[in-house]
Amino acid sequence: MNRKEIMRRSVFALICAVMLLAGQSSSSADPPETADVMDQGGVTVLASDGARLVRQTDGVGAAVAMPAPTSGTYVYPDGTEPGHPEVFTLWMFVFNFPEHCSQPCDFDDTMDPDVQFGVYNVAGHVNAGSVLNLSGRIGIGEPAGAPPNVVPHPLVNPAGAEIHLAVTSHGGLDSATLPGEFKVPTGSPFCGCWWVAIFD
Repeated sequence: MNRKEIMRRSVFALICAVMLLAGQSSSSADPPETADVMDQGGVTVLASDGARLVRQTDGVGAAVAMPAPTSGTYVYPDGTEPGHPEVFTLWMFVFNFPEHCSQPCDFDDTMDPDVQFGVYNVAGHVNAGSVLNLSGRIGIGEPAGAPPNVVPHPLVNPAGAEIHLAVTSHGGLDSATLPGEFKVPTGSPFCGCWWVAIFD
């Protein structure tokens, strides 16, 4: 199967996942938004329109489909190492009121109480195939996390929030750490080890 066919099937699976996410709520939803998934470092596009976001009155659904990173060929967060299969997680960084950001929203804005920043663990997956698919949903008011010394704020403005989706690696699978491993953050904001899609 060539790369084009793999991505075609991946996009189809992504659309199905987003439709499922939208169906989980009886509340009205805006049409899905799409964004490119950027390679580590944010310089090149890894998956064109590979990320989708569904904004609902009571939450946000997110899905990412991208070529699976090849073990040993990318930047690993500190404390992780290559293996097969490998563990990946999807995180949602929420800037509830981006009008208060320095534009665009970034790490410096997480400490501004007017921005009301929070981070969510959206999904986790053990992947050994050629395509990585991750999807999940966050509801209004669900407890959020935050970096050290930052007060976390839950999602309160799904329609207007700036949302960054980040995929991170946990390295090779260690069955002794699952399922808890899916909830563990890896990588600092400056590690250059995340694949990111931005919805502003």
